[in-house]
Amino acid sequence: MAEFLRKNWAYLIGAVLLHGVFAAVFGLTLVNIWSKPLKPTLAIQAVVVDRSVIDRAARQQQRERVQERERQQAEQRRQQERREAEQRAERERQQELKQREQEQQRRVAEEQQQRERQEAERKAKAEADRQQKAEAERKRVADIERKQKEEAERRKAADDARSQKQREDELRSQIEEEEGRAQAENAGLLNQYIAMIEQRIVRNWNRPPSARPGLECRVRVSQTPSGTVLSAQIDQCNGDAAVKQSIEAAVMRSSPLPPPPDPRLFERNLVLVFKPLED
Repeated sequence: MAEFLRKNWAYLIGAVLLHGVFAAVFGLTLVNIWSKPLKPTLAIQAVVVDRSVIDRAARQQQRERVQERERQQAEQRRQQERREAEQRAERERQQELKQREQEQQRRVAEEQQQRERQEAERKAKAEADRQQKAEAERKRVADIERKQKEEAERRKAADDARSQKQREDELRSQIEEEEGRAQAENAGLLNQYIAMIEQRIVRNWNRPPSARPGLECRVRVSQTPSGTVLSAQIDQCNGDAAVKQSIEAAVMRSSPLPPPPDPRLFERNLVLVFKPLED
């Protein structure tokens, strides 16, 4: 209702004024009729007066209606223009938002591409560095292995040379030892050495009562380089157990045995013939 009154206030005022004019004219007409005798001429004039007022009021009301309609149309145009302006502004705002969003998406895509490119470059560089380090490590290991192999070959050659020299020296020493021993044996020193040992054993022998003439026993003797007797064992003997035991005891009492006249004649294990002289 308030909206209706606000939009049609001019029309309502015009209608109220027009009705007021009609009421005033009608009232004057009644007064004139009641106060004066009815005359045809006056009645005609009253009608003429009333009609002009009504026409003016009608024209006024028509103008007001036209003005109100024009005002409403103008208001509608303004509202339409405002809506269109708002729509244009909204479209422009949406377009701007869309452009901003597209620009943001483009920047994000470019940044993503940049990150991916940088990551790819980083990985490529890391892979290149890894391969370079791996190649350097391979060369270092190969160089170490080569040096180790060369060193092993050098050591082996040196060891082989030392072993060969040692074998040659041992062979030469053995040959010299054998030659010297042979010379000593040829000179009768070995027999002399054996006789010295046998004589000492005989001197340390306590002849048992069961010993018979013609006693002869083979004795295996083990000694140290210093002549210390380690063991004595009868191998063959024509005496009884008491004789054998006495001979073994004599060997042990003879320790240390006399050294050989030539060191090359030393034997750790000797086979002696125990044959005492008959009284």
